[in-house]
Amino acid sequence: MLYTNTDSVWCKVFPSTLITLGQTWFKSIPPATVFDSRQLTSMFVTHFISNKRREKTTGKMMSIKEGDSESLRDYVGRFNAEAVTIPSLQQEVTVLALITGLKEGTAFRSYLGRKKLTSLTEVLGKANNFIGGEEFDKTTTAKRPEGDGKEKEKDKYWKDKKPDNSGRREENNSVKKGQEGRSD
Repeated sequence: MLYTNTDSVWCKVFPSTLITLGQTWFKSIPPATVFDSRQLTSMFVTHFISNKRREKTTGKMMSIKEGDSESLRDYVGRFNAEAVTIPSLQQEVTVLALITGLKEGTAFRSYLGRKKLTSLTEVLGKANNFIGGEEFDKTTTAKRPEGDGKEKEKDKYWKDKKPDNSGRREENNSVKKGQEGRSD
């Protein structure tokens, strides 16, 4: 019975596809006001248009910005998670959005500004390299001991100690003078 193009059948089957709010709406339609399935579809769409999910566009990517304390890894991950949900992603616009969303003054943003990359895949590959460097820097900084203070003490000792050559000079001069006065 469902494999038909008969309008009356579709109008009778339609309510079985609805749940809760949709069924309540359908029951509120006054009798003898719907004449075909096209009209019923139009009424339904018009009534529930606000519930329709909007298709995301590449322009949405322009609103994604890297947070002040956000790592490059977190920003790129969040950016990419949005990018994969856009069916008709425009590569060049997406690359521009990623660059403008980066924190100003960062090495990666500076690097991308000098390059002419047009593919998000290329940019994500370069981002991966920078993320590796960023994480290496964090790891090496974390492993470096802040301080038993010995290095600082050594530096302080040598900065405070000025070579005192004045006594040696005098000693050397007096030895020389004494030797000059002697005749051996």
